[in-house]
Amino acid sequence: MTDRKDPTNSGADRSGAAPAQAARRPSRRRVWGVRALLTLATLLTVVGILAVFANRQVLDANNWSNTSTALLQNPAIRTELSEYLVQQLYANVNVSGQLKAALPPKLQPLAGPVAGGLQNLAQKAAYELLGRPEIQAAWKSANRLTAKEFIDIVEGNSRLVLLNGNAVFLDLRPIAADLASQIGLPSSLVNSIPPDAARLKILQNDQIKTVQNAVEVLRGLAIILPALSLILAALAIYLSEGRRRRLLFICGVDAVIAGLIVLIARNFAGHQIVNSLVTTDSVRPAAQAAWSIGTSMLSDIAQATILSGVVVMLAASLAGPSRPATAVRRAIAPWLRERVTTSYAVILAVLLLIVLWGPFPATRMPIPVLLLIVFAWLGTEALRRQTAVEFPDAQIGDTFAGIRTRLGRRPRLPGRRRPSAPAPPIAGGSGAPWSAVPDDRLSRLERLAALWDAGALTDQEFAAEKAALLAGPRSDAEQ
Repeated sequence: MTDRKDPTNSGADRSGAAPAQAARRPSRRRVWGVRALLTLATLLTVVGILAVFANRQVLDANNWSNTSTALLQNPAIRTELSEYLVQQLYANVNVSGQLKAALPPKLQPLAGPVAGGLQNLAQKAAYELLGRPEIQAAWKSANRLTAKEFIDIVEGNSRLVLLNGNAVFLDLRPIAADLASQIGLPSSLVNSIPPDAARLKILQNDQIKTVQNAVEVLRGLAIILPALSLILAALAIYLSEGRRRRLLFICGVDAVIAGLIVLIARNFAGHQIVNSLVTTDSVRPAAQAAWSIGTSMLSDIAQATILSGVVVMLAASLAGPSRPATAVRRAIAPWLRERVTTSYAVILAVLLLIVLWGPFPATRMPIPVLLLIVFAWLGTEALRRQTAVEFPDAQIGDTFAGIRTRLGRRPRLPGRRRPSAPAPPIAGGSGAPWSAVPDDRLSRLERLAALWDAGALTDQEFAAEKAALLAGPRSDAEQ
């Protein structure tokens, strides 16, 4: 049985520990310094989330093309893109004239109505066309090529800058040509589509140098800011001697706050940007969908940060003085002490399941997974050492015995008094002599202490039972 402080004597212990606690109390300057470090770490976490998102979304051709495919699969965006393609087709080609030249003389007056009817038909055909897998694959390929060209330009590695006049375009002419062929327009009309039709300009020539400088800063910030926020949080924990577990919990809270700030800012900025750019209500659903899909990775990073903060909070709480945390540590102490390999194997299996599940993109990337393994190992090792000091004699069966004992106790009804213990035998009378009374009380005290150590009794219940046992039986008049 481990040495635990008797709750009935807690007042004397507090009075004796007061001078030691006062001696360990940090100075006001250190307290404010720790608060400043935590505040700065939270702000850097917010900016770091934005930097990581911009780096992964803008400077990764695969992420760019995957996002563009998700955009095309959205019905509202596909509708607007269909209308754009048809408008580009009719704006750059004289459909009515081409049809009039292709029709017999008697049917040439119908060229105008036929062209108008084909425009409505073309919009429906374009919507269906953009939903086909082969067209979406072509769209994804076009966006990947555009992303690679953009990345090469901003990194100064592209030879297409001079050829394209220092501009980046997303070329949709092949899709427009497929659309014209599908609705039955003559091949001469398809071949007459101008080279500059259905081309979306992504980057202008006067923006090249600015974007190049911004990309250089962005790549550095995506690495420096998250690392710096972790360093500041670790420094704050190191400076908080005697309160490090509490500071670890606060760091988890700060991570949750940083993630929530990013999510709130994303929703607020999306509302403001859509309202400022969209003037037609019919286009608003497509714009909102584009913002939601385009910033979905930002939401994933923020949610991963919140989840990390929650895990840190749970880890700090598990090492705390609360009764549930103490009961959990007592239960796992023998496993961590006697079956170290099995304990680490269980932790590794849980991490493997998380990686296979992949609730967030970060759980599928090598560096975050490596950091997750390192932090899990450090936390498990710290918990193993703590439980070895707190419960050196705990056995694997103690917890189950305490649970069985607690489940076997009959609950007391409200207002019903516990029956008093039988009166001890009187010396010289029938029964055991006086010398048997102390032995009986000692055994009952040992059983109470065993139940208390196993977690079957709360501190208040233990104190009440102990006081009642030491006070002895009471007479009917006292009751």
